[in-house]
Amino acid sequence: MKLTKILLALMLVMGYANAVDVQSNIAKTKLTGELYGSEGNQEAEIDELIKKIGTIGYGTVAANRNIQVHYYNKFKEKGIEMISFFGVVNKEKLRPLLLKNPDFGAYAPFNFLVYKTLDIENDDNTWYGHLAPSTMLDIIDEKDPDTRKAFADMVGGFDALVKKEMKPTKTKRFEHSKPLPEHGLTKMVKKFEAPDDLEEFIEDFVMEHDGRFSKHDFIIAGFIDFKFEYSDMDLEFEKYDAYWVSLLCHFKFSNSIFNRGIPEAGMFAPCSIYFYIPKGTNELHVGYASVDNWINALNFKDQKTIDYMRAIDAEVIETFRELGFELEAQGAKVPEVMSLDEENKALKAKIKELESELAKYKKGAPVTVPAVKPAAKAVELPKKVFTGKKLVIGGKAPKELTAYYAANPQTIDGLKAKLKAAGFTVLATTKILNGKTVVTVTNDELKKTNTFAATLQVLVNGEDEVRVQNPSYFGAAYLQEKFKYGQFSATLKALQAALGDMYETNDKFEFDDLAKYQFMFGMPYFDDTITVAEGENLIGKLSGEKASKYVAYTLKLPNGASIVGHKLRSRTNKFLQKIEAERNADILPYESMIKDGKAVILDPKYYLALSLPLLSMSDFMKIASAPGEIEKDIKRAYK
Repeated sequence: MKLTKILLALMLVMGYANAVDVQSNIAKTKLTGELYGSEGNQEAEIDELIKKIGTIGYGTVAANRNIQVHYYNKFKEKGIEMISFFGVVNKEKLRPLLLKNPDFGAYAPFNFLVYKTLDIENDDNTWYGHLAPSTMLDIIDEKDPDTRKAFADMVGGFDALVKKEMKPTKTKRFEHSKPLPEHGLTKMVKKFEAPDDLEEFIEDFVMEHDGRFSKHDFIIAGFIDFKFEYSDMDLEFEKYDAYWVSLLCHFKFSNSIFNRGIPEAGMFAPCSIYFYIPKGTNELHVGYASVDNWINALNFKDQKTIDYMRAIDAEVIETFRELGFELEAQGAKVPEVMSLDEENKALKAKIKELESELAKYKKGAPVTVPAVKPAAKAVELPKKVFTGKKLVIGGKAPKELTAYYAANPQTIDGLKAKLKAAGFTVLATTKILNGKTVVTVTNDELKKTNTFAATLQVLVNGEDEVRVQNPSYFGAAYLQEKFKYGQFSATLKALQAALGDMYETNDKFEFDDLAKYQFMFGMPYFDDTITVAEGENLIGKLSGEKASKYVAYTLKLPNGASIVGHKLRSRTNKFLQKIEAERNADILPYESMIKDGKAVILDPKYYLALSLPLLSMSDFMKIASAPGEIEKDIKRAYK
């Protein structure tokens, strides 16, 4: 009897001890993130959700849909049915947070992950969600309770819309028992000499940054310039001379994690790399969340995977060192903005210093006599030897069509005069890149198509050549079954009259396949257009002072529709340089079409691939952010 009582007492004690241990472990675990689930493939429903996030002040920095298609095309692996990444941000609510703490850029945007595993895994659900706000806040080491609440409330507004629209039936929680790294962010700084033009300095840096990371097999999956955005919104953001975020992705790395059994790790990707220049300094800061956050927050255990993740992280640091950055001490803060009095004092001191130097110069400066300028001579540009086949109008349709014709160089003014004499209407002259100016023209034959084939872009490629879009190539793609080879003979003859002999380029595609053109499986077709604006009097919206910065021309078509040519930001145009396609800068300006209260564009993933038939999969990944940037630039014109 006594033995029985003793055993019962021991069991009770042990049970209590186990209960305490379980409670202790529960207390030690922290939420990494929560995903919602809906049965079946919810891709269409997710797309409808994303269209509605603007109603709560959110927008997408990047919408990287169906990445599994690219995994399969590049690596021939299919480990997941569907995975998409949406970089979402509420610019207005984020602004005070960025002004308080620049490290919020690590989650500006934060990633809204959507995935569905293969049905063979007995999980016929689409999962969608993101890192918990508390996890993001802990990684950036934000401790202020009010600031944490403001960020959590901002994210909570997004979650409320997700639940309302998607009506999830399941949830999946991911927790971690390991603490997050003591310093969750990697921070570096680059000191530079004050440039004559800060914007040009930044553009050159972004190009060099993207190029160097491309050489290390990284891609830029998205981009947002907050300094520009807030200026465009007439909102104060003077604490920084510059602030932007690039979304960085290593494609092989992401395939090895998300496509091989750990799709939930996509909550951490793509990685938001934030850059800023504190006001009045010559210091460019960069920061991002290290992969140790992934490892700890998702309880990674496989050492080979962990080693690989850390090796990629080390490669990022090494690439930044190549760009002139050094690791920054943790906890560094952005210097406070100088007061107006301090700025005035500094400005007066600088003026006094310059006046003193000027006085010294004048005292000893020699007297110079202005040189007499010689009379201007007629410009004669060198002739070029072309290797492509010379255009001969008429005959049977060839197996392949050239996307462009090249001709001997001309000056811009001389070219415009000849185009007008040949019966074209010149709609606009647009500088795309340095030394790359596009003259946009139309005529009656082109306008009668009532399609995007209503205009032609003619590139003055410096003193090298003139290059023009082939109306037959783009007509075959846009008119599809209505196209008849030879129907643009009059336009081609007029081009010959203005440009002289024209020659095929290497940019060719099979004629019979243009009507149903698709870059590769899973990519858009001609009819997969994107709506950039809806409403009454859309043409009227393009007449404002701000809109004029983004509009090169408008053209009314016979059927009542209108074509609008859009000037993109110079930084956006530079995607051509990333893939060394400047010779085809006549794919721009990018056009939208207004009809029946709706403005649409060809999906850039379709149009860029169609216009650049030599584009490889690797090249396409180098400009992964370009389609989103183009879409955003065009939408600005209609605001």
